[in-house]
Amino acid sequence: MTESSNNANSLRTGEESPWNNSIDKRQPVVEKLIPIKIIPIKSDDVFHISLQSPAKTQKENKNKTLTRGNKPTDRTRSQSSTGSTNYHLERYHHHYRHHHHSHHPHHEQQRQQVQQPAQPLDQCDMRLFIIRHGERVDRYFGSNWFMSAFDQFGQYRPYHTNLPPDLPYRLNPYFWALDTPLTRDGLNAAEHVGRVLNMNKYKPSYVYSSPAMRCIFTTYQILKGLGLERKLAIRIEPGLLELGAARFGMHIFLKSIDWYNYGINVDLSYQPIISTVAPVEREDEYYLRSKCVVREIEQRHENGDSSLDNILIVAHATSPDTLTWDLVGRQPNVYDLFALSLNIGYLQMVITERKKQNKLWSLTQIPLQSATIKWV
Repeated sequence: MTESSNNANSLRTGEESPWNNSIDKRQPVVEKLIPIKIIPIKSDDVFHISLQSPAKTQKENKNKTLTRGNKPTDRTRSQSSTGSTNYHLERYHHHYRHHHHSHHPHHEQQRQQVQQPAQPLDQCDMRLFIIRHGERVDRYFGSNWFMSAFDQFGQYRPYHTNLPPDLPYRLNPYFWALDTPLTRDGLNAAEHVGRVLNMNKYKPSYVYSSPAMRCIFTTYQILKGLGLERKLAIRIEPGLLELGAARFGMHIFLKSIDWYNYGINVDLSYQPIISTVAPVEREDEYYLRSKCVVREIEQRHENGDSSLDNILIVAHATSPDTLTWDLVGRQPNVYDLFALSLNIGYLQMVITERKKQNKLWSLTQIPLQSATIKWV
């Protein structure tokens, strides 16, 4: 090794210690080379060098801190030797960084991957908005409301301002007592729910509704408030009917083509999960039917195009309980089902989310910017 290369790893200093003022200035100074142990580091700011002198004096073995680009605070030290050391250290440090990043790029990639923020563990990939329908006409005006609302020719003539402005045509007028529409207040309140969801950026990707008229009108009004009444088709699912709603048969409900001809955007290509509901059904059978429907909805949207599917389900007063008991691991409320339905108001909502990591469901209450949304 040449002399110049040896000097790159050495520090030229004298036998005279700059910290000892008692030494006679007239004595000759003997210069010698002190080896420097250089440790590669990544810091650009400060690094430490141990100066090991063969004399092994206590003061000469002190650790000295050199800062790159700054002059040493001790003015008695040789400026030329310190500047030479800093120059060589800068060259070594530059060479080390260039070699490390050029020949070991995977280390840099691993460091960047560690710095990336991890996804939250509670991120959900599916959310169900289960809501009861709006205010019913028969509960406001009585079950014989239709006898005064239609003339002798079967034309609809609303006699009260809270009656709906128009209704679809029905061949049998007595079916209005079994399948009732919404009041005008119920229509406006449902539309307001849609505006609240739109204001909070909760737009559904899919919409399911019970075939009951009050549910379909509620669904349409919510979509109208969202601005999606022409963009998102309603999927009519008979399996969402409440207990006892099909006791007079399924023919009392309007078919999908009837709603389409009336002007409601209905998905005519939708294949129902349960096409026909039994006229007589026990409470436990109703719970199992609801479980079958909601699990099939989950299965059909398992591999959705978006990272999060918001699914709106409009049904009846008992639906927030019957559609979620199996998802969240709760026991069916078979014996108190009727009492439970009396405590659920119009347009009350329950929201359940599925975690992306473990696919587990849980009930939640999203803080919406409105005081008109009621939670179950």
